[in-house]
Amino acid sequence: MSKLILDELKGFLKSVNLSNYEINTYMILLISNPLRASEISERSGVPIGRIYNILDKLKEKGLIEIQESRPKMYKSLPFNFAFQNIIAHKITENQRKISNLYETARILESKVFNSDLLIRQVTSKTFWSTEFNLNSILALYIRNVRELKEELLISSFVNRRILSIIRYAKNYFLEILKALNRGVQVKYLWSPELSNRSLVNNQIDKNQIIFKKLKKEIKELFGLSTDIEGFEIKYVPKIIPTHFIIFDKKRVIIKMQNPLRTSEIFATMNVLDPNLAMELRGIFLNIWFFDVID
Repeated sequence: MSKLILDELKGFLKSVNLSNYEINTYMILLISNPLRASEISERSGVPIGRIYNILDKLKEKGLIEIQESRPKMYKSLPFNFAFQNIIAHKITENQRKISNLYETARILESKVFNSDLLIRQVTSKTFWSTEFNLNSILALYIRNVRELKEELLISSFVNRRILSIIRYAKNYFLEILKALNRGVQVKYLWSPELSNRSLVNNQIDKNQIIFKKLKKEIKELFGLSTDIEGFEIKYVPKIIPTHFIIFDKKRVIIKMQNPLRTSEIFATMNVLDPNLAMELRGIFLNIWFFDVID
C-alpha cells in the first residue's frame, strides 16, 4: 500500500476522531494481521498497558474483529465493512450528543425561566411550553408550520362537532397549504375521539361518514386535497389515546383532551426533542401504513 494512500487513510481516521494510538493500532493490523496483542503493542508503539483498551475501542467501533483463540488474535475488517461501521458509529454518537444537548438546554431553560433572572425580561420558551386556549393553541400551530422545511405529521380526532368548528382554523390550514407549496410533505391522520363511550359499530360507520364530509370541507374551505402533491389525508377506525403533531422530525406538540368535554382540546404541550419526535413518528407511520382507511 503506497505512502500516499496510507496518509489519506490516516487523515480519514483522524476526521472520525480516532486517537493516535487507535490509528497506529489499526494501521498495523491492516498491513499484518492477525496478530496477538503483545505483537500489536510492539509494532505500533502503543504501551502494553493500553493496548487491550485500544483494541476494545476499535472492536466497538467496528474496525477490527477478535478471534477467540488462545491467545486471542486480532485482525482488521475489510475496508468496506470497516468504513461503514465507523460512519454508523459516529452517527449514533452524534445523535446521543445532540439528544443530550437538547435535554440539557431544556432543563436550563426551565430553570432560568422560573428563576428571578427574567423578572424584567419578557421571554418565550423555545424548548418547551404549554398553551391553554384555542387562539393560543392555533397560534402555536401556525408559528411552527411557518418554520417547516421537510415534513408535517398530524393526528386529530373526528367527532360530531368537527364539521362546525373546522372553519375557525382557517389560518392554520392556509399555512399548511403554503408549506405544501414550499415542498413540505404533509400526512394528516384522523381517528375517533377518546371518550367514555365504547366505540360501537354504529359510531364507527358515523365517523367514517363524518370523515368523508370533513375531507370535502377541507378541500372547499381551504383548497387542501390529495390532488396537491405532498398532501395525504386518511382515517383510522380505532382510537388513538394521545394525539400529536410532529414538525420536521424534531419538534412535537402533544394534544391533551379536556377530561370533562372530550370533544375539545384542553391544552397542548410543545416539546423540542428529536428522540421523542422520532419515536412518535414511528408510531404514527405504523398506524398510517397498516391501519388506515383512505
